[in-house]
Amino acid sequence: MIRIPSFNDFSPGILTKAFGSADIRKALTPVIAHQGDKKATVERWAKEIFNGTKNKRSTTNIPATLNSTGLLNTTNWTLTEIGERIALAATSEEAVSLFAQHLLSDFNGKIIIDAIRSLNLHGEDVTKASLKAELERNGVEGLSTATTDHTTLQNWFVESGVLATRKENFKPNEATLKNLLGISVSERAEIKSLTLPQQIFLSIFRRMVETEASHELPVSLVYAECSRDFRGHFDDSQISAKVLQPLEASGWLQLANRTGRSSGGKSGTAVATSKLLGIPISEVLPDFDAVIPADLRNKIDTPRAEILSMLDSKSKHQRGLGLELLALRMLIDLGLEPRSFRLRTRETAYAELDLTAEGVHLTFSRWNIQCKCITSKVSLGDIAKEVGLAIYSRAHVVAVVTTSDFSKEALAYCREITHSTHLQFLLVSGEIVDEYLKKGAGILIEHAMRNAKEIMALKRSQPIRVGDESDD
Repeated sequence: MIRIPSFNDFSPGILTKAFGSADIRKALTPVIAHQGDKKATVERWAKEIFNGTKNKRSTTNIPATLNSTGLLNTTNWTLTEIGERIALAATSEEAVSLFAQHLLSDFNGKIIIDAIRSLNLHGEDVTKASLKAELERNGVEGLSTATTDHTTLQNWFVESGVLATRKENFKPNEATLKNLLGISVSERAEIKSLTLPQQIFLSIFRRMVETEASHELPVSLVYAECSRDFRGHFDDSQISAKVLQPLEASGWLQLANRTGRSSGGKSGTAVATSKLLGIPISEVLPDFDAVIPADLRNKIDTPRAEILSMLDSKSKHQRGLGLELLALRMLIDLGLEPRSFRLRTRETAYAELDLTAEGVHLTFSRWNIQCKCITSKVSLGDIAKEVGLAIYSRAHVVAVVTTSDFSKEALAYCREITHSTHLQFLLVSGEIVDEYLKKGAGILIEHAMRNAKEIMALKRSQPIRVGDESDD
């Protein structure tokens, strides 16, 4: 469960109105001045922040926020260690930077940065609603409809320079993030885009090389550590081609004293680059829960217009990549979570993609999804194959997306299966795909809703009880 702190009556705007600037120290010094005295502290907040009005804002909201953000211990009414550091900072700028660093490191603040980065890459405006939706897509829970917790956290990051202003759509500041965390938002994204074996090797290498003055270790030594705990993630014969050489090409390490480089061996040494050494060990962690293939992760924010261009490309590879990105964008916009990629486009001459996704919309559902970048119509045989797979995998929904259209026989077969079994279909034709990529998520959602109503009508004739009870 991922949550962000609660912010009630503790925003840069409120403090600026009270003190003339968003100097967080002035809101914390009353706690130091009245150590352990809740009544006196609350009265001071009421006087200095709320024009002398003592009500829930000073007695409940500010204490709850300071406790939620880890600055106040409400058991004994004293500041925490980080709360004291912020309160005693030499300048207001230093104080707000410490606060931002604390929120980023310990209170899931990075997920706000990632969400805003994604919205910017999508070409979408960062608003209260769009940011909330993006956070929920990334697993954040507990955001009520009327909440401003996420926008207040965003505003504190603007105040600290972590984010740009509204005029620049709150774009993350790479230099500030690097200064506060030791890693920039683009570096974090790059690490996430590595394959899991590459992430594991890099994480262990970064830890082991920390104590080496030369920043150099034998590859065999690092690999032995990796394979001891994660052997199932590595192919011994491909360690060089699939792990070491890609990491070197990306600038994370340099390989030296190699023999038989092309044979996939583990000879020679690895030297950590300044790029790797400049990142804290704690930030180089393997993502074992990643379902999206590594080569797609850093492309997931590709704008829809660019995906449309890929689907129309003369290059088979580009069309295949566009098809995979189309599937991911659709899953995100439908609120589904990808669970596995059963068949990649490179295995089908870049013409088809099979994946499984799951959703929780009042109840759980499993979706088998096939995407086709073809010119011919999807046939009855294509649909029948998906029905067989759906029954085997116990799926509830079969979704077929195509850049072309569906044959009459295929449509009739879908209606018959919908009417006679538990399965249901979502068919997305090339016309809908084109309109969706040009106009946005609303088109896809409207199509899915119309489809749901048609399915409900078809299933109304299905029996809903086994039979009448006898009066014996």
